[in-house]
Amino acid sequence: MGLDMYLEAKRYVAPCDAQTEPMRRAIGAAIGYVPPKEKPGEDASLLEVSGVTVRVGYWRKFDALHHWFVNNTQEGHDDCRAAFVSVDTLMELEEQLEQVSDDPASASEHFTTDEDETLDEDDVDYTLKVLHHAKRLQEQGWDIYYRASW
Repeated sequence: MGLDMYLEAKRYVAPCDAQTEPMRRAIGAAIGYVPPKEKPGEDASLLEVSGVTVRVGYWRKFDALHHWFVNNTQEGHDDCRAAFVSVDTLMELEEQLEQVSDDPASASEHFTTDEDETLDEDDVDYTLKVLHHAKRLQEQGWDIYYRASW
């Protein structure tokens, strides 16, 4: 059994928020939801679209990245709970991965790896792309969370 790791973007979508209205309508249409105002006599609290979660990234068996997130977002407690990832934390990770991309031998300066182990170049490139998308979503008001599961 391996470790599955996720970076997710979450966004609260308030019923009165014009910016998120298109998102609410698209989700509603996808699940066959009819807004309460169009259902006379219906309970307005039923099927209210109140939040959206989007998977931004997925990794399997990238232990060095998992340990980095545990140490930098979960205060060293590896309990597979979802942990908020701040803008500064994403930027720090991006800077460290860019350094590793330029100098693979520097991996041990930032990431827990076996002695003399470097990070896989494809994992680093993929993670940098994920971080780019996560930062864009943060700029649009989304919260970013890291979680892992066994």
